[in-house]
Amino acid sequence: MEGILKKNSITSNAFIILAVCLLPVSSAAGGSDSFIQALTHALDHNPEIKAAQAKLVAAQERLPQSRAELMPNLAVNVTPNSSHSSWRGGGTSGQSVVVGATLSQMLYNRPVLIALDQTVPWIGAAADDLDGVMQTVFFKVAKATVDLLQAKEIVRLAENNQRVMQQHLTSTQTRHRVGELTRTNISQAEARLATAHADHTRANNDLAVARAQFFEVVGKPAGESLSLPRFRHSPGEGSLESWLVQLEQRPDMRATSKRLSVAESAIKQEQAGHWPTLSLSSGASHVWQKGGTTVVSTTEEEADSYTLGMRMDLPLYSGGMTLSKTAEAQARRDAQWAELDRLRRQAYREIEKAYLDLQSSQALTTSFNSIVAAAKMARDGVEREFRVGTRTSLDLLDSERELFSNQTNLAKNRYSLELARFQMLLVVGRLTLEELLLPQ
Repeated sequence: MEGILKKNSITSNAFIILAVCLLPVSSAAGGSDSFIQALTHALDHNPEIKAAQAKLVAAQERLPQSRAELMPNLAVNVTPNSSHSSWRGGGTSGQSVVVGATLSQMLYNRPVLIALDQTVPWIGAAADDLDGVMQTVFFKVAKATVDLLQAKEIVRLAENNQRVMQQHLTSTQTRHRVGELTRTNISQAEARLATAHADHTRANNDLAVARAQFFEVVGKPAGESLSLPRFRHSPGEGSLESWLVQLEQRPDMRATSKRLSVAESAIKQEQAGHWPTLSLSSGASHVWQKGGTTVVSTTEEEADSYTLGMRMDLPLYSGGMTLSKTAEAQARRDAQWAELDRLRRQAYREIEKAYLDLQSSQALTTSFNSIVAAAKMARDGVEREFRVGTRTSLDLLDSERELFSNQTNLAKNRYSLELARFQMLLVVGRLTLEELLLPQ
């Protein structure tokens, strides 16, 4: 039993321990290592994790409490006593001190034995809850990182688009002065530059929001070298069925299965109310007694006594309490079965959705790569045709705008793909540091 409990404790804390051990490595290296630093900081300071850790510690205390029921119980007692009686013509008084010790040992109590067996799955469920919270925090850090990097990329694209629109306006104004273009062309260029300014402002605002969200999740500002880590194996590879079979390893599924085991044994625990209990008890005492009357002088006496006995209690009738508690335990067991079924259906839906979202993101990213390449070729062609006079300035501005729009969509889909990979691992309970390709 101790081996199982120790394994649960190690499993529940492995995530944080591994992150802390990797922190010196991440400080010395660059690239994705700053993501590990951010994740480590979030795991160390997240209030949800601290609450789950406290619940695990509380659950672990069930073991010594259950063991204490089976251990010998030793007590020392001291009982002083004074008495006085009087009547017409006389009276009596006395004082005594009794010092004793009692020792009791439970020999057989089925409900207590079952309660001891329940501690293993109970502690395991709390450890799984902690694992689930840590994986959720992991995903929140990943999402905050993805959103921040995406916002930075869109700001860069908006700055480049604004610079290109400014160059077009300057070129249009120069050609207008020599009579090649009209005032309408200048107005069109000015309108597109104003739109580029608005896009740039919006992108900067989104970046500020992403920085604030990152600080909220991680607990400290993002470093300039922040980047996403790589995975040991590409999430989403294989068939949907190969991912669906992994649902049982989700932390919530593991925790609910263990709580179902506790609920099953709780029925036996309540039924054991009809079983006899057997205990052994012994005691020793020493009595100092002094007393006398008005006729007889005061006398002092001392006496020792020892007891040793065995007690068996056999319940015969408890007003239906045992049957009622057994029915209650059965209802709780049925509720746990229903909860497990609900989680299993939810897991199927989440895994299937994550898998399809990942496939869609991969297809869209590939598609937008081709679209951006085609948009660049189209923009270059329109620019050449504009120079020889077969295209208008509005055609050129439209092609630039389309290129910027496609580049922005590509950036969003590329980062959506990265987030979908994290989501895929989260829904099967594998979003841990072991899944990342860390520096050696």
